[in-house]
Amino acid sequence: MADNKNEIENAMSNDKLKEIFSKMKDSREQGKQALEELNKKLDNVQPLAKKIKDSLIKRHKKEILGAVLTMRPSAPKPGEKPTMNPSLIIISELRKHSGKEKIRHIGKIEKEGNSMVKHGELKVVSILLEEIWSFATRGQYDLMRSIVSGRLIHDEGDWIKSLKAVEIHKIRMLKKFEKYVVSYVIAGSLVRGEATPESDIDVSIVIDDTDVTRTTSNELVMRLRDISAKFAREAEQEVGIRGKLNIQVWILTKLWEGLRRAEPVYYTTIRDGVPLYDRGMFAPWKQMLLRGLLTPSPEAIQKYIKDGRAHLDRIKNKYRDIAIEDLFWSTIFPAQGILMLIGVPPGSPNHIAGQLREHMVKKGYLEEKYVKSWEKIHKLRKDVEYRKVKEVNIDMLSKHYILAVAFVERLEKAYKDIEKKLINDKIRSVKSKSVEDAQLVLKIAGVKASKSGVTNALKSELIAKGLARQKYLELINSALNLDAARSSLTEVESLDFNLDKVRDETIDIINSEKGLNKDKFKLSLRYGPSAKVDNKSVPQSQQSAELWLFHNEVFIVKKAGRENLITKYVVGKKGSLKDPKKSTLKVLEKKLATFDGTPTRLSTKMISSLKEILDNNLQIFIG
Repeated sequence: MADNKNEIENAMSNDKLKEIFSKMKDSREQGKQALEELNKKLDNVQPLAKKIKDSLIKRHKKEILGAVLTMRPSAPKPGEKPTMNPSLIIISELRKHSGKEKIRHIGKIEKEGNSMVKHGELKVVSILLEEIWSFATRGQYDLMRSIVSGRLIHDEGDWIKSLKAVEIHKIRMLKKFEKYVVSYVIAGSLVRGEATPESDIDVSIVIDDTDVTRTTSNELVMRLRDISAKFAREAEQEVGIRGKLNIQVWILTKLWEGLRRAEPVYYTTIRDGVPLYDRGMFAPWKQMLLRGLLTPSPEAIQKYIKDGRAHLDRIKNKYRDIAIEDLFWSTIFPAQGILMLIGVPPGSPNHIAGQLREHMVKKGYLEEKYVKSWEKIHKLRKDVEYRKVKEVNIDMLSKHYILAVAFVERLEKAYKDIEKKLINDKIRSVKSKSVEDAQLVLKIAGVKASKSGVTNALKSELIAKGLARQKYLELINSALNLDAARSSLTEVESLDFNLDKVRDETIDIINSEKGLNKDKFKLSLRYGPSAKVDNKSVPQSQQSAELWLFHNEVFIVKKAGRENLITKYVVGKKGSLKDPKKSTLKVLEKKLATFDGTPTRLSTKMISSLKEILDNNLQIFIG
């Protein structure tokens, strides 16, 4: 009986296994059939796609970078699943155009392309290059995957082939070293849409060396550099390009130190780079840089100016080929430093001359002849590098050395002139703002005062009644007595910061005295990355903001260093936030003074809007 029972159980088990294997086989067959059907659809529309591409390029050759035929999900009808349909993605580069021109271009491409489709068998989609990078920076890679997995219809300068090689290289690196890779970033001409068949593809791989115990950081970097170079050659071979991937492996600690010192290579990569893989480090730093939170110190800017002079002094004692390198660095460091001083992030060496013309020559800070001097020095370096100039003689070296000396000396003078102008401009701004803010504070307290009488009114109406500290009057007097000849830029900015702080404190005291608790209309927000320690969420590099609720309007005040970025939004019918407009503290305070206290509904739509505006990792604090 027992043997019969075992035989029955074994037979049942075999039947179940057969059933499972049969289902797996059916699933594979279905997948194979689905793939064949997709390829058949693409084969059918490919001639039409090429015809549309040719027509569009005739009219928009300068703007179009590439065209890819791929399968993309269509918008499903209610109750139905999305279906995969052929799409022709037209990629354009309009970085120098206005927002209206970009919208007009997208509409024109899609209208012209889709007008050639008679039976709805193909959809033409227009995408801007900056949209691809924007999606990638936010961790949304579906569009990029569609592009690299699609069929090439047009590829200006091997741009899409290069992107395919990068994607293959990234996948292999992550498969082998995902534990160590923090970010995988591309930059350079590929990102700018200026790639040519001769252009390099700049790839930076950031490695976490904070938890390396079995080897040194340098050994880890050398190992990864060798393997990444091998993977790069394999990826290039697969897509049909050669010698284009330029791989840099950086350890996290050196990257952080470089950012603190405002080193151009790290600064430029964070600003221009696009993360194709990121564990929550690169994208937040990029956003902080764009918002002005990663700014070089005055000491760092001065360092670049001084570095130029230091390199010039060493040129006399260097060999000819080293001197050519020093000529280049001696001029680009001060150029980058002077651009940072006026608030312009320095670009790559190919863009420095254009930036100097746009921001220095046009504004009268620099003469055109010095920009031409820089271009001659840069050209000499390139000519030597690409062997157009096979031998540098002493006359050529002496000529360019004289150009470099004059360039640096002129920038040293420009640095002093610009710093003096910045101090004067800031002093005028602080003087005007301190009086206007004091008038606003008095108005909230119900006191009207002219600009000339603001200090007396502040003393008699607020300080005498205990509504303001004596320090507020002292700070205003300090602002009104500022002298550019005896003040540094740091001192003026510090005074401005303290004035804002005491002003806000005084407004709180006045509102409290009037029985108006303005904080009941405010929510505190924190957003940005976080980590878990002992299963508890611990904020890391989080940013803070305030949300002021006024029924049908809200104000978001972002804390950005010494400045507050204030934006006003309209509350939609379902609570979403729309129509953003830049605002000021004066407008916000006026709204507080006149608001009737009508409750504001904090809906899920509003929270979703806040996440889109700030960050998905959003925390809301009450009280």
